[in-house]
Amino acid sequence: MNNLLIEIGTEELPASVISPALEYLKEKFNEILKAKRVFTYGTPRRLALIFEDFENERKEKEEVIWGPPKSTAYDEEGKPTKALEGFLKKNNASLEEVRILPKGKAEYVALVRKVLEKSPVERLQESFEEILLSIPFPKRMRWTSSKSLTFSRPVRWILALFNGEVLELRFGELLSSNKTKGHRFLSSKEIEVSSPEGYLKSLKENFVIPDIEERKEIIRSQVERLASEVGGRPIYPEGLLEEVTNLVEYPFGVLGSFDEKYLVLPELVIITVAAHHQRFFCVERDGKLINYFVGISNNRVNEKIKKGYERVLRARLEDALFFYSEDLKKPLESLVPRLKEVLFHPKIGTMLEKVERMEEIAKRICKGFSCDWEKVKTAVKLSKADLLTEMVKELDELQGYMGYVYALKQGYDEEVAKALWEQYMPKGLEDRVPETLTGIILSLSDKIDNLYSFFKAGEIPKGSSDPYGLRRSAFGIFKILDEKGIDLDLREFKEIYGEFEHFEKLEEFLRQRLISYLETYPIDIVRSVLKVYSPFEPYKVITKVRTLYEASKSESFQKLVEVGKRVSRIIPKGWEEREVREELLKAPEEKELYEKLKELEKRQLKDPLELLELKEYVDKFFDKVMVMVKEEDIMRNRLSLLKRIEDLFRIFGDFNEIVIKEGSDVSG
Repeated sequence: MNNLLIEIGTEELPASVISPALEYLKEKFNEILKAKRVFTYGTPRRLALIFEDFENERKEKEEVIWGPPKSTAYDEEGKPTKALEGFLKKNNASLEEVRILPKGKAEYVALVRKVLEKSPVERLQESFEEILLSIPFPKRMRWTSSKSLTFSRPVRWILALFNGEVLELRFGELLSSNKTKGHRFLSSKEIEVSSPEGYLKSLKENFVIPDIEERKEIIRSQVERLASEVGGRPIYPEGLLEEVTNLVEYPFGVLGSFDEKYLVLPELVIITVAAHHQRFFCVERDGKLINYFVGISNNRVNEKIKKGYERVLRARLEDALFFYSEDLKKPLESLVPRLKEVLFHPKIGTMLEKVERMEEIAKRICKGFSCDWEKVKTAVKLSKADLLTEMVKELDELQGYMGYVYALKQGYDEEVAKALWEQYMPKGLEDRVPETLTGIILSLSDKIDNLYSFFKAGEIPKGSSDPYGLRRSAFGIFKILDEKGIDLDLREFKEIYGEFEHFEKLEEFLRQRLISYLETYPIDIVRSVLKVYSPFEPYKVITKVRTLYEASKSESFQKLVEVGKRVSRIIPKGWEEREVREELLKAPEEKELYEKLKELEKRQLKDPLELLELKEYVDKFFDKVMVMVKEEDIMRNRLSLLKRIEDLFRIFGDFNEIVIKEGSDVSG
């Protein structure tokens, strides 16, 4: 069983690039190796992968070497021409090896030879440098005279062992070896490695925990233990545990404290200051923050390190306390006019202009609710004022929250204050949506303006690039409408922005985002609904997809799809007539079908399976009635009847898009 160990040793990598780089290397290397088992390991100083159980044979394949056309390879007597002789000489071949093979419309002379392909490991050796250079790091740097050799941080060593032997890999002038390094401070020696198992064991002996998940659990355990020493439990801001995990190779926890006077600050300010600047975990007791924190060091902890941690946090909290007291002296309303000095985007305008557009959007949304317009209007007006506070200038992730804190302190209605915080919700897949009606309207107004404004300006996401978070804005709109049951047509707001070139691109963007939002549902069902309903109506799309999906779990669903497709198949493309004249209904089967149609049209259809009631009538109709008859008025009448039936199916989606897999239902 073949195994391969590769380690790329570097200067300290940014925490955020380690896991994505490992996933990329795993995918690219294993496209070549096709190993049955792959293990990844990462620390700030190394990216390592172990591949197990893969074939490494040089496979034989046939290679065709094309020569001249047969017509020029032989003369009229069938003897080789100079063209053929030259071809044979060039390829060191004899006349007996020649074969005549078809190519296009003619026949050509060819040589068919068996050649050995390169083994997977040989191909990996060839591709190694190119793959490293293609890792999608946010930023790359150079550290040699070569302009082409780049990486996130300087690469210092490469370890590569194939079945225990050094495999030659090259990155610029750097060659692989069987040596690695331990912890920067706790192990200075080079470590010789002879196997993947020995590699992992040696690293631990030299103060490196290479497994990311293992290191994370060690940190979590230390943080929990230290917090419990003061009767508390740690607070884990989103992403902090993962970030700290990739900042250290061997974690050492330290419990520190700060002056209780700083507890006058809003709790989220203290948590953010500790996490943002120092990557510390705050501690709470009985649901309230206490004046302790836990830090994680990459070196053995002593009193000097502890005091250093406390000193730097104290300085940050002192700054925050100053910002807080200064900000409270300025009413939020007094900051609003200054938003005209804050640029939202060079192609779009100022933040004050954004607020004015948000008010127009909020007015339109409010029409569908029994909302308190004065509350909404106040919330919109104050929505971006906290961008001009000292606290948000220093810690921009507190925007919205500080507006909430200051609004409460300044006596604004609690729902208005809360809406200022809720406007940025949801921030991600797991984040909650706004709770207050004012917050819902404010959040939707902000996100809708983002989409329209940036698309009108031509600032459209491309590939993985989305600098203005428009995918997040779209997702937030969908999640709010979905969870709050709001049926909103986003086209209602186009009038605010006027005609613009990229409106169709906005529609396609929303379509693709909805497909992504609904990725847990079968793609054919999602496409079926999007064929009928506009992506500007997200709630309709989402609810119809769920309705169709639930119906698809039924054993009867296949029959329903077949009926829908049978009806649609015969209707000419572009047919829009729907008037059925009863006097032109001749056959009993079409009369019965029409009566059943009228009965169903009167219902408020909630479940597509209700349409199965049409099956026997449709079957009889197609068995006994000819649709495309010579009498044009009767033909048109029958097509109109079928069009009305198709309309019933299209309440739920376009059934022509639904794929029925043989031997199974479509819900899988």
